[in-house]
Amino acid sequence: MDRTRRTLLSSLGASAAVGLAGCTGFIGGSASDGNTYLSATEWEVDPSALPFPTHGDQLPEATLPAPLREAETLSLPGDFAGGDLLLTFVYTTCMTMCPRLTAIMARVQDHSIENGYADDVAFVETTFDPARDDAAALREWATQHDVATDAGNWYFLRPESEARAKTVVQDRYGVSFTKTTPEDMDAYMFAHSGVILLANADGYVERAYKLQSGDEETVRPQDVRDDLTTLRERES
Repeated sequence: MDRTRRTLLSSLGASAAVGLAGCTGFIGGSASDGNTYLSATEWEVDPSALPFPTHGDQLPEATLPAPLREAETLSLPGDFAGGDLLLTFVYTTCMTMCPRLTAIMARVQDHSIENGYADDVAFVETTFDPARDDAAALREWATQHDVATDAGNWYFLRPESEARAKTVVQDRYGVSFTKTTPEDMDAYMFAHSGVILLANADGYVERAYKLQSGDEETVRPQDVRDDLTTLRERES
């Protein structure tokens, strides 16, 4: 199956993307063109105006180091073809949205393990703070948030540099992030958008979930779990 990259709207910067957080967390798209199994969900704006992939879009290509897997590199979406994929973007010193993103992913991972389909779905977190998020930091993050790294289906990806993170996370995947500039630069944080993507075994996005800042119920683990369950039923 041919793989094409989605043209992302790089003109939308961090402030514009974060401003979208007042909308619902479920992002729809055009009617299925045969590449998806779930129907598009309704949303308040035209999904083609959003910077990140939505229903029916193919995941952009990227090859990044996987530091907890003996420094091997993994390619999105190619190395995950044949199984469903949940993908998000975080940094490990975040105290607001990133723990929520990880908690949602980890709870769905628990469901995959408990229900015997862990080998059929991959969970991928990509950091956009490679300066601080080395293998030790990512391993500690996994421990803090009850990620089952021994299940074999959770992957951390770490761009080689801040510039590479901008290219992949922001320019290709449309997840914006902007570093703050306090006097103590060791304590810098990021203003960023929060997105989880659910893609099918062919690498096409079935759901894009946008977290709403300050609202714990914007996206719930059971919503993602239920969508994944339906997707797996329709793919079989």
